[in-house]
Amino acid sequence: MADPTSTPRPRGVTTDGALSPAASGSPEQVLRAALAECQAAQEALRHDATHDALTGLPNRVLFLDRLAHAVERGRRHKEFRFAVLSLDLDRFKTVNDSLGVRVGDEVIVDHARRLEQCVRGEDMVARLSGDEFAILLESLADDADAGRVAERMLRSLSHPVDTREGTVFSTASIGIVLSSSGLEAGDDANVRLLQQASVAMSRAKAAGRGRYEMFDRGMQARAMARLRMETDLRTAVERGEFELYYQPMVQLESGRVTELEALLRWRHPTRGIVPPLDFIPLAEETGLIVPIGSWVLADACRQVREWQERFPREEPLTLSVNLSVKQIAQPDFVAHMVGIVRTSGLDPRCLKLEITESIAIDDPERTRGMLDELRGLGVRMYLDDFGTGYSSLGQLHRLSLDAIKIDRSFVMRMTEGPMHWQLVHTVRNLARNIGVTVIAEGVETAEQLAELRGLGCESAQGYLFSRPVPAGEMERMLERDPRW
Repeated sequence: MADPTSTPRPRGVTTDGALSPAASGSPEQVLRAALAECQAAQEALRHDATHDALTGLPNRVLFLDRLAHAVERGRRHKEFRFAVLSLDLDRFKTVNDSLGVRVGDEVIVDHARRLEQCVRGEDMVARLSGDEFAILLESLADDADAGRVAERMLRSLSHPVDTREGTVFSTASIGIVLSSSGLEAGDDANVRLLQQASVAMSRAKAAGRGRYEMFDRGMQARAMARLRMETDLRTAVERGEFELYYQPMVQLESGRVTELEALLRWRHPTRGIVPPLDFIPLAEETGLIVPIGSWVLADACRQVREWQERFPREEPLTLSVNLSVKQIAQPDFVAHMVGIVRTSGLDPRCLKLEITESIAIDDPERTRGMLDELRGLGVRMYLDDFGTGYSSLGQLHRLSLDAIKIDRSFVMRMTEGPMHWQLVHTVRNLARNIGVTVIAEGVETAEQLAELRGLGCESAQGYLFSRPVPAGEMERMLERDPRW
């Protein structure tokens, strides 16, 4: 690198003071050479401004410009068909995080070359950012051509990549929008087409990855609805629009309510109560479940501690709270949770945390260590929705669990025939053999309750006893202290 304090030398003069080749010859030759150098520099700047530095592919600027021309051509000539593809590598962040950015760059460059080989010379492959590519297919014979190209790309990208750190496997998700879907008026039709292809690509990811989806207007409507829901959800966190409902768990030996499960509800200012399935998955995806989950834990612990003081028992009322994968992934989760419980005054032995198998699958070693730490403090662990996952027996073996909750789909059908009854019976025997308590979910009839008592299940939960209700209604139930 040159010394920044040195005196700049005139154009065309080398470091030893001699004239460069461009400065030699007649004045006319020198001028032509200088102009040529200037034009070359301008071309290089234009190229850098419209191309990706890593792959050499066109970038977003050049792609949108080319797409704008295709849009105009399509408006003038109805027979001209084209398609826009939005392609995103699946779980590419894992490659960067585990093998490093340099290996990630190798994969990106390799895939860029493969994509170029999947299209014709008149088509365009562009890298928009990170692991996101866009493809413009022009002069299609029919709309099905776009799907065939997408399938060719998926096959090509599924082959392994040999990198300096070993072999890397990856897949991609592709969204396709066709010009035959209609070219909307306006100067930004090219931008809208790219957005629509991206919406279809997100749909492909949601549908399982490693596939392609064709855009339709319903996708756009759903994407807009999701965006509005996400905006409303963020506002709800700021405004505190959530409240807790409680559902009792009944100890079958005494028939008495001994535990409450705290369940989240969202009281939307215009939509009223929003069902959990309508917003919990979105809260998980956006990470909003972390602050929401902290509020749930704090408010539920406070409320149950108040009820313990108001309705004292020989065995105090206990609380169960559901945990999400995102909450447990927080590095300070245990310390944060302990701080909440201590602030509430609730004895940690009165707190039960409900987890699902997916929590343990992602990072089993860390999960097991964290659960052991919590159990050392007195907190108890439940495995929720037992029987619905593919690794239930494995998780029972690996995790230090205190109870399993048999999923409602088994309990609700146990009186329909011997096979369903036998499934519940088998789970109960398994739990007894490994010293784990069984809680049956979804109890709705007296017949189901009688069968569960006969099987020796310890606790049950369901509409037979009570639907989830607001704190005020639950307080009245606790005051009545009913028996079943």
